[in-house]
Amino acid sequence: MQNKKKPDNVTEDANILPYGSNVSAPAIVLPDVGGFKTGRGIEAKHYLESKLDEIKEEYYRLAKLAEDTQKIYQAKFNFVPIVGETYHLYNTGTDYILSLIEPERWNRYEFLGSYRLETDSVWKEIK
Repeated sequence: MQNKKKPDNVTEDANILPYGSNVSAPAIVLPDVGGFKTGRGIEAKHYLESKLDEIKEEYYRLAKLAEDTQKIYQAKFNFVPIVGETYHLYNTGTDYILSLIEPERWNRYEFLGSYRLETDSVWKEIK
């Protein structure tokens, strides 16, 4: 019985393959795709959650701005507000009053806040 020698190359086209095909070639190591997906998935989740939190904060800020603006446009006042100037909102118990008088000088009604008329016609609270 003859001892058949196994070939060194698995294929005859070994010279055109992008990897080694003989027995002594380095082992082909597959990348850890699962680890990549898990790691990048966690990063993507954190990124998207932080963006969602930013959008929620912006939404609540805009909702408050809309509420304040509506409240002031429903208030009583006998002057034309000037953009960039600060005005003060008071609650009389039955309605709202927008006034030029600072709360330190007028304690007749409940002071609700100071606001500035912006160029886009919204009222921004001054803290």
